[in-house]
Amino acid sequence: MCGIAGTAGVRPAAERRTDALAALVRRGPDGSFCHSARVGERDFDLLHTRLAINDMSPAAVQPMSDESERFVMVFNGEIYNYRDLRAECEARGHAFKSAMDGEVILHLFQDHGPAAFDRLNGIFSIGILDSVSGEVFLARDPLGVKPLFYARDAGGGLRFASELDALAELGADLGSYDTVAMAQFLTFLWVPSPRTPFSGAASLPPGHYLRWHDGTTETRRYCAPLHPAPGQRATDAAATVAEGRALFHAAAQRQLLSDVPVGLMASGGIDSGLLWWATHESLDRAFTIAWPGGSEGLDHDVAGVRRLQSLYGTKVVEIEGGETGLEGLPLAGDLFADPAFSLTRVIATEARAAGVPVLLSGQGGDELFGGYRRHRVAAMIERFHIGRAGGWAHRGLRRLSYRSTSTEYAARLALALGEKDPFRGYMQLATYSTAADRAEALDCTTAEVSDDVVWQEHQAAYDALPSGVPFARKAMALDLNVYLPGLGLAYVDRAGMEHGVEIRVPWLDLELVRWSLDVPLDLLLRERQGKWLTRRIAEGTLPPATVAAPKQSFGAPATHLSRDAGSGTGRGFRQDVYFNRAKRLLQEYRTTVGKSLLGKAG
Repeated sequence: MCGIAGTAGVRPAAERRTDALAALVRRGPDGSFCHSARVGERDFDLLHTRLAINDMSPAAVQPMSDESERFVMVFNGEIYNYRDLRAECEARGHAFKSAMDGEVILHLFQDHGPAAFDRLNGIFSIGILDSVSGEVFLARDPLGVKPLFYARDAGGGLRFASELDALAELGADLGSYDTVAMAQFLTFLWVPSPRTPFSGAASLPPGHYLRWHDGTTETRRYCAPLHPAPGQRATDAAATVAEGRALFHAAAQRQLLSDVPVGLMASGGIDSGLLWWATHESLDRAFTIAWPGGSEGLDHDVAGVRRLQSLYGTKVVEIEGGETGLEGLPLAGDLFADPAFSLTRVIATEARAAGVPVLLSGQGGDELFGGYRRHRVAAMIERFHIGRAGGWAHRGLRRLSYRSTSTEYAARLALALGEKDPFRGYMQLATYSTAADRAEALDCTTAEVSDDVVWQEHQAAYDALPSGVPFARKAMALDLNVYLPGLGLAYVDRAGMEHGVEIRVPWLDLELVRWSLDVPLDLLLRERQGKWLTRRIAEGTLPPATVAAPKQSFGAPATHLSRDAGSGTGRGFRQDVYFNRAKRLLQEYRTTVGKSLLGKAG
């Protein structure tokens, strides 16, 4: 895990390169390196800050070239199937310089070009310079675990970096604030890819590569999209449970690849519990947030963690939730209003202080196996349409929604059932504001920030899904392809890397993900219960109380966000709190972090 950056067709001043490396040193505190080259009339730079995890020797330093020195690479991430790929490359005569897992990318690229990226099971962002042709290739893993941002200038030059802050330090023209992105932030509490807060910078979509040559760029998908299989194949439930357990255990074991201590982000729930089961013999310690009693059920998490600690004997660090700081914008330049970012940042701080620079997270288990309440109600949204009655019920329920989160959710569900289109109904469950709320906050027209505008990335992803797939399956795929890379994986990366901590996500091992997309829906949502398959995998492995426990979000109780209580959208207490929080953070961003980035750029 590292920080990467670079340029093509432009040569920033030396101090720009130095400043970009300085911006990325939090991602890679174990060394900063730069490779500069000139091919024909074009200049190129590749920058890398190292977080030494696999092969601690100088041989693993990047930028790294292949044995012919034609291809030069910077790489951020981990390649979990590198041993098999390395053996294949060595059999074809390739000579390796190091034991670092990412070196295999160079040799695969020599043989296969961009098709090499589809061979990788891992988390990665990659930059490769062809020092003969003058081409530059950027690539990002299929799930979007690792970030990669880029910007083009009027002269055809390209700049890229792991973080927006480093991109600005390289002199990228970030343009101006993107009104749609700002509206999406007020809608979801995050900004969907490929948008960023700035009109001139973009995020490379997951599963894609970008090719730059002589001032022109093209972006292409290099792997099959992560879509559920159409139709319902016949399958034996017991055999599927056994297969899923074996695949998950193998995935978790693969992701223990490390020459440094590995820890666990423990929630006490079923996803992190299964991770604990699969990896406990290799864990240095676990970290959890302990909320006081009555904190909207979140105090149950620490009880679950203690049950698992007694079972596996792992040392656990409990961080008092009532004392954690929930403020502060990401140093990288992103926008997140979800408190989960701040909580992950706190855990990463503790892990780094304890000498544990690698953490395992249960992120992704809900998106794959139907863990969210909205997945269970998706079938209801598809079957039932109550028209105007939905709006009437919503208005009535929201008056009571300040008394309980359950009533607040019922009000949101009524609004969803009032939509004719199931997609629009589902989106109501994920939306924290109206067009009028957004227009007032951004001083623009409602047409500029309408639901159709802010939902456009979701709509495109939904429209691309195959026909013949149940709506609940489509809803899960929407979360996997838009929500997860835009929020869950993004905040995990930024929060961890602010402190030089790599956070891995074994539930999103590519082999396990692709297998899960072929599992019939009735093995995921069954008996009015989400994650039916996951619970069956856990039976006989985890304590019964852990297996039966309801889903709890990784976040802070709304009552702990009192700074943002008060008037808001009228959609309910929690939604008002989060919308107010997003408005406040956006105002702060525009006067601090965003203003600073625009000042550094171009």
